[in-house]
Amino acid sequence: MDLDGDGRLDLVSGSWPGDIYFFRGKGNGAFAAPETLKAHGKPVNVGRASAVAVADWDGDGDLDLIVGNIEGGVHLLTNQGTRQKPAFPGAARLKAANGLVSAGGGDAGPTVADWDGDGKLDLILGAGNGGVLWYRNTGAPGNPTLAAPVALVAAGPATHGRVDNPIRPGTRAKPAVADWNGDGLPDLLLGDFGGASGAYHGWVWVYLRTQKPTPGEQARK
Repeated sequence: MDLDGDGRLDLVSGSWPGDIYFFRGKGNGAFAAPETLKAHGKPVNVGRASAVAVADWDGDGDLDLIVGNIEGGVHLLTNQGTRQKPAFPGAARLKAANGLVSAGGGDAGPTVADWDGDGKLDLILGAGNGGVLWYRNTGAPGNPTLAAPVALVAAGPATHGRVDNPIRPGTRAKPAVADWNGDGLPDLLLGDFGGASGAYHGWVWVYLRTQKPTPGEQARK
C-alpha cells in the first residue's frame, strides 16, 4: 500500500497503546523509521490494540484508514489531506444496517476487500471471539453503505483442541483477503491467538473459495 503516493510501498501499523505508525517505503524492501500519524499535533488514536486497514473507502482517489480497537469498535478516518500529504483529523464509528459495526468479544480486526465481486469495497471484520463477519457494501460508488453482517467464520468455543494441533481458529481473529491459489476467486486468510497455561500460539488458516461469492454466502474452507 502506497500511503503517500510516491510510488513506493509503505507500511501502516496499529499498536497496543492505540497510536498508528507509518513506515515510509524507501524502495527495495527497505523502510524508514516509524512516524506516528498525528492530527492537530496529537497522535491519531481511537483506542487500545488498534488494528488498521488502508483503502480508498470513499472513492475520492486518496487512502483512508479503517481502525478497530480492543473494545470491538471500528472507526473510519477519512483522509482530509491529499494523496501525497494524507491527513486524518477526525474519526467516526462505522455503521451498518443493524447498528454500529462491532466485533464480538472485542479486538476488532478489520480488512477491506471486494468480497462478492460487485466492484465495491466491503468490510471483513475479525473478532476477539474468533469469528469473522462480512459487511457487504450496498451503497453507491463513493458512498459506502454496509448491510447487516454475515458470518464467514463462526465464533469459536472456549477451547480449540491441542495447542500444537488445533481443530479450528482460536481467538483475536485477524483476516486478510487475497487470491491465495490463483483461481480468480477471493480467499480468506485468518491469523489467530490460542493456547493455555503459558503455551500460546498464533496460527494462520486459509479458507479457499470454491465458487464465485454471492450475497449471504458463507466462506468455505
